[in-house]
Amino acid sequence: MTMEAIKSIKDAELKGEEAIKNAQIQSKNIIKDGELNGNEEYKNIIQEANEQRKKIINSSIEEGEKEAEGIKQAGEKEVQEIISISKEKIQEAVNLVVERIVNINGNS
Repeated sequence: MTMEAIKSIKDAELKGEEAIKNAQIQSKNIIKDGELNGNEEYKNIIQEANEQRKKIINSSIEEGEKEAEGIKQAGEKEVQEIISISKEKIQEAVNLVVERIVNINGNS
């Protein structure tokens, strides 16, 4: 009976050691899986952040181009107004010179 008890205790110890080894293996696997999942999640977060960054940059560029187009059109309008005014001033100057020539020649 004592031998059976000792054998039973040894069997229990072996089963306990095996359970501990299995638990350690499972623990390592869980840690490994956690690291892999963490790395994957990290990659996903970085990828999403880069996509959002690109969207924000593209949106900002589009807004800037729209704003620049409005400024460009306003500038072109001002240029045309200045050119128009300059043509009018040139015509007035020509008329003034012609008038003076006519007055000078008419008074002689």
